[in-house]
Amino acid sequence: MDGIDPRTSALLILHWQNELVKPGGLVSTPLPGIIAASGTIHRLRDALQASRDRGVLVAYVNASHRKGYPEVPRIPAPLAAGLVQSNAFIRGTWGAQVIDELAPMEDEIEIANFSTSAFIYNELDLILRNRGITTVVLAGLATNWVVESTARDACNRGYAVWTLADCCHGSSAEAHDYCVKNTLPMLGVVCTAHDYIEALASTV
Repeated sequence: MDGIDPRTSALLILHWQNELVKPGGLVSTPLPGIIAASGTIHRLRDALQASRDRGVLVAYVNASHRKGYPEVPRIPAPLAAGLVQSNAFIRGTWGAQVIDELAPMEDEIEIANFSTSAFIYNELDLILRNRGITTVVLAGLATNWVVESTARDACNRGYAVWTLADCCHGSSAEAHDYCVKNTLPMLGVVCTAHDYIEALASTV
């Protein structure tokens, strides 16, 4: 696998928030149990530390809503309606916070996200371009929502895309596997956290 230039790369940590990852979150999915048994947090923590050590830009993209969800369209879409009904990801709540194991450092970027793509309706693209970023590395929940949407959007905007497949989970195992085997390889590199760490280490 080719190396990756830490000077022009950004690790995007997508929706690794208590609401989705921890028991007691308001989003009703089997993810907390699956993630706890999978070792995913440990792998992503290693990738995060390697990124920090090599000077990769780290940005957290977090679902983040005001009370009443004024950012969410009232359209006949189950995803939007389900979010409003869940009362999840309200700013300032425990559920909207990044999990402790992956907590951002004081100088790391946090982006409020209102869409299935990390790039829509916020300053992420502006920040990346101002920092000279040409490659984005994705790790997130869920593979078939924010990860795939962000990969498509990043590719369309001219970024090289790396997806850390073993640092993502889908809304189901089948959805994750389909994205990893079919969609994401058409948009860029699909690899493991270990592959990514080795690629970083191989770059002088």
